Amino acid sequence: MSSEIEKPSPGASMPWFRQIWAIKDTLILVFTPLVLLPILICFPGSPSAACAYTIIIMAIYWMTEVLNMAVTALIPVVLFPWLGVMSSKQVCTNYLKDANMLFFGGLLVAIAVEKWNLHKRVALRVLMLVGSKPLWIVFGFMAVTAFLSMWLNNTATTAMMMPIAQAVLKELDENRKKQLDLQQVVIDNGKTAPSVNVSEVVELKEFRKLEDGERVNGTNGTVQKEDEQLEKIEAAETDPLHGAISSADRVASDRQFMSFRKALKLCIPYASSIGGTGTLIGSGPNIVLKGQLEAMYKGVETGINFTSWLVIGFPAMVIDLIGAWIILLLIFLGPKETFGCGGKGKKQDDSANQVIRAEYAKLGRITFAEVVVLVNFIILAFLWLSREPEFIPGWGDVLPHNFVTDASVAITISVLLFIFPSEFPNYLCFRRKAASRPPGPAPAILDWPTANKQMPWSVIILLGGGFALADACKESGLSAVIGEALSSFRYLPPWAIVTIMCLIATVITSFTSNMATTTIFIPILAEMAATTCINPIYLMLPVTLAASWAFILPVSTPPNAIAHSYGDLAISDMMKAGLAMCALCNAVLLFSINTWGYSFFDLGTFPAWATGGKPSNCTTLPLNETMSALGYTADLGLSTLGYTADSGLSTLGFTTGSGFLNVTA
Repeated sequence: MSSEIEKPSPGASMPWFRQIWAIKDTLILVFTPLVLLPILICFPGSPSAACAYTIIIMAIYWMTEVLNMAVTALIPVVLFPWLGVMSSKQVCTNYLKDANMLFFGGLLVAIAVEKWNLHKRVALRVLMLVGSKPLWIVFGFMAVTAFLSMWLNNTATTAMMMPIAQAVLKELDENRKKQLDLQQVVIDNGKTAPSVNVSEVVELKEFRKLEDGERVNGTNGTVQKEDEQLEKIEAAETDPLHGAISSADRVASDRQFMSFRKALKLCIPYASSIGGTGTLIGSGPNIVLKGQLEAMYKGVETGINFTSWLVIGFPAMVIDLIGAWIILLLIFLGPKETFGCGGKGKKQDDSANQVIRAEYAKLGRITFAEVVVLVNFIILAFLWLSREPEFIPGWGDVLPHNFVTDASVAITISVLLFIFPSEFPNYLCFRRKAASRPPGPAPAILDWPTANKQMPWSVIILLGGGFALADACKESGLSAVIGEALSSFRYLPPWAIVTIMCLIATVITSFTSNMATTTIFIPILAEMAATTCINPIYLMLPVTLAASWAFILPVSTPPNAIAHSYGDLAISDMMKAGLAMCALCNAVLLFSINTWGYSFFDLGTFPAWATGGKPSNCTTLPLNETMSALGYTADLGLSTLGYTADSGLSTLGFTTGSGFLNVTA
């Protein structure tokens, strides 16, 4: 009886440290709460310690993603009641606040746009108009992606635009290779033959492949002339000198086209991240800021709404977009292609336009459903913009009690999309003679199964978890503890604090979710603002926007991962372009918040709502020093030399004048 030889298990020869690394997620998940237990043991019965314990656990889980981010966002419902931080009723009310409903309503409209391919029609239509050179193709893709990301989910926008870019690149590459094979062929003695039109030569070669009996499209003389032309071309193609020169040209062309491929594939996720900062609903961190402001400063108007966000977000977005376009061109295509005229041939450019036109033709004529969605979308944008236009009274000021918010508008339009038909009415006096569909109501523009399937519920839960954390920080007293720990920041200029916080947020968001980054930062910044007597918006708004600058790694954000999955992009390519992008966007952000943003939001004063109803010694904000470096002087909210303050900061040697804030050494 033969003994069976036992085969070693696949992991038997694996070193112990590799086995531990293989289960690192489980270890982090289990041991994080255990390692942090001393916090609860050292401060028994302290709500602030219990709140800190929960926040640190969630921060580690979010940054390592050992647990789904939405599931991590539910931890407050588990721990806060058990640890005595907040009651379950108090915690759960944070998971569907006004900000959540605004995001939910915006997503419903976005789902309707995606369902009827309106976003693809708009994208292709714009791409048909932007031009045919490589630099304009890149610009067209960036402009369309950024515009769509202002209203739609960044990931969905990138997922839609990447296949279009891939199709354009494929057609351009095929046409480029035909040009290398057939144009400027080298014949005897190294002399160059006259240029041959690519499409004509291709047609001649295909024509020659036909059987003699099928060649009836011209006279015998025409056929003989075509044969002679093809024989010359084929003889030149077999010439050894032709092969050597063609090989050198091909290498240079391949290198140049590969650079163009990288620029086009990177421009889409970058434009998506930039576009998301342009509107209040464009990105998750924007909603996190609005919701946490409402959670921390209950019952007050902080000044963050759809219109006010456009004032700071849209101009900065446009500057970032143009700067990103130039950076990508310089890095991948070089100064000649960026500023010179070293473009592609006309035929190659036409092939890109042909791909876009072909994709647009597949959509057919605009449908009734697309028109309905477009009209509702325009109405929604108009109502958002005109509710509180800031410079004139809006329609929201006419309504009593100020009950209607941006969320009310979004949900109103969303509900209408579940009512409006997707086809022109086909009954009674509306029925057309040529109608093939039997009389009766058409399906609605939006149906719940579609909405339920495409709705990113995890994001809404993640928002709620962040709001619960912000509320718990305040209720447990952890905010006051954090404020004491950050008291040393009061000796730094405000612009320096903002710069440091933005850089930290940019680094962290490169490795973890931008929403998680914002959720963790906002409560800390709220206490820092109270401690340093700085307007909370001055700290929170820039850091929220900086959390969207996830350009460096594929794991930084889903749009980056999608672009990287299409190939051609090395990590070094993304890091090289991403570092330049981070520097540009942070520079534009700091400039915008210290110029028109500073004036519009009145960031030179410490608002009454920022005290949370508690007494405070803060009556004015230490003024911004940013413009002083440029040699400018200002009053009414702009400073020239540094701190100005009331008695709270008089120990620093600064005084205030009557009415205006003056600086004395």
